[in-house]
Amino acid sequence: MRILVLLGETPSSVAARRYAFHLARDMNAEVTGLAGVDLSFIEAPMAGGLGTTAYKVRLEEQLKKQAEDARRRLHEAFAAECEAQGLPPGWLSFDGDPMDALHIAAETRDLIVTGHDTAFHGDMREPLPENLGKLLSTMPRPVIVCGDEPPAGRDVLIAYDGSLPAMRAVHMFALLGIARDRRIHVTSVDPDQELAARRTSGAASLLRGYGYQVNPIPIPTSAHVSDVLKIQVADHGIGTLVMGAYGHGGWRKFLFGSTTGTLAEEPPCALFLYH
Repeated sequence: MRILVLLGETPSSVAARRYAFHLARDMNAEVTGLAGVDLSFIEAPMAGGLGTTAYKVRLEEQLKKQAEDARRRLHEAFAAECEAQGLPPGWLSFDGDPMDALHIAAETRDLIVTGHDTAFHGDMREPLPENLGKLLSTMPRPVIVCGDEPPAGRDVLIAYDGSLPAMRAVHMFALLGIARDRRIHVTSVDPDQELAARRTSGAASLLRGYGYQVNPIPIPTSAHVSDVLKIQVADHGIGTLVMGAYGHGGWRKFLFGSTTGTLAEEPPCALFLYH
């Protein structure tokens, strides 16, 4: 397996690196770090009148320097961390649009790991970067999104609603084999108890066919799915939550207001997402 981890300096970015390193050791996988300077953000047009052009030039220079300094620090830190983990320090860098760089890097990788607020803007911080929405809605590889803290548990929870995105996510997760030695819980949240049970049974049957040990948990309730999943994560000591990524109306519609978006803003554990 080849893992691409997006490098940043936020707590969630650090947690993403730790997750990638743990996975690399478990799977004997290769890890490559990606850092760069997001010129599409830094050179974005700015509205204004007289004097705006000179101010914009100064601001761009400042932002580029911040981003370049951050990239240098990340390269040094990532190389040291790889050495400490006994892993070869794979490294990729870019100047330009992060999505272009990500799509090129994804062609030869199996999995992407990122923090929920990892960006390439130097010292600028965003609660939920635009790049994350685009990443989740357009990337042809599964993405693991980490919260501010490394996952406390090792169990896996699969949230399954019988939709095509959920089917794809479960199948991809099973094929990658990243949880062979972990306990897997499959849950379906629906007011109809029979439907929830049928869905969990179907997903569990697929996973057992790949040799996984599965615990089905149908949950008949009309409560918000994200709230139910957060409770399940806490109750079962979940380290990774597997979900389908939803939406076909552009990345904004895809991410904001959806169950995926709600959980990605403040991940209760690592989120395995596949579109």
